Amino acid sequence: MTDPDRFDPERKDNQHLGFGGGIYFCFGAPLARQETQIALTELARRLVNPRLVTDPPPYRHTPNLRGPQHLLVDIDGIT
Repeated sequence: MTDPDRFDPERKDNQHLGFGGGIYFCFGAPLARQETQIALTELARRLVNPRLVTDPPPYRHTPNLRGPQHLLVDIDGIT
């Protein structure tokens, strides 16, 4: 992977990174979840006029994994 320390949400061939499970569960997972919640809350607070591109968004049609397939948001800027 080129430039692994740079955040690039459109990076190709990005492998899934989970927290594991059972005795192999990541010790830092609670901290990582809290940091993510704080970062996303702060980002959402700074977005100017956020709105869904498609309302309602397209949902998955599987019973075991619910939620939108993707959530495209358009914004006017970031303060």
